[in-house]
Amino acid sequence: MDPVSQILADRERSAPRMLPWVVLAATLHGLVVAAAFLYGRTAAARPAHLPVVSVKLIRPDRPPGGPALASKPRPTAAAPAPRPTAAATAVPRLQPTAPSRSRASDKAMAAPKPAATPVPTEAAEPEATGTGSGSSSSSGSSGLSLGEGGGGQVAGVPADFHFTYYIERMLALIESRWYKPAVAAGTRARVRFRIQRDGRLDTIEIEESSGHPSFDRAALRALYASNPLPPLPPAYIQPSLTVHLSFAE
Repeated sequence: MDPVSQILADRERSAPRMLPWVVLAATLHGLVVAAAFLYGRTAAARPAHLPVVSVKLIRPDRPPGGPALASKPRPTAAAPAPRPTAAATAVPRLQPTAPSRSRASDKAMAAPKPAATPVPTEAAEPEATGTGSGSSSSSGSSGLSLGEGGGGQVAGVPADFHFTYYIERMLALIESRWYKPAVAAGTRARVRFRIQRDGRLDTIEIEESSGHPSFDRAALRALYASNPLPPLPPAYIQPSLTVHLSFAE
């Protein structure tokens, strides 16, 4: 036998036996469990002792020399009241008197005088826009005008367009989007554009330059920002409307 095997065999023979200790531990655990079980059953069978509380009723003492409580007398039945006779129940009739009317009530009941109705005046009919040669239509003092420039020989809109309300609305929309640059007084530019029936703008171009590129660009930007305009009036039979619009400082 080699030395290593000899050493292992010696260690195996000298190893302590664990089985007796395991048996002893299991026995002790069993005893502890059995004792706990028996103690629990004994405690459950033992009656519970509740504390005893004694209660004593004490009556209040009657004050010395006080009068004894008298018993309440029973109510006696009241004698029936005598019935009223026919003579006693008769109600005297009131003689009708004519109601007195005061002056204030007479004034309140008086019919109001009819108010004078104003006489209707005929409303002035809107004038047709100038469409012929040399005619013009402007938006107040805003600087926008139709049919001006070129010696007054260019018509703002065709001669068959007679709708003033549309021209005024168009000028108001374009003016609200026109931002004037800083130029000298009297600067003027004319722009030509066409309005389709649905209000779209096309062929926007400078027809007469002002000589200031910034002023011309501001006029073109106002038209592009106003696109589209309201649709053309239904009564206007043409498919489009050509407009010559002047921008003046």
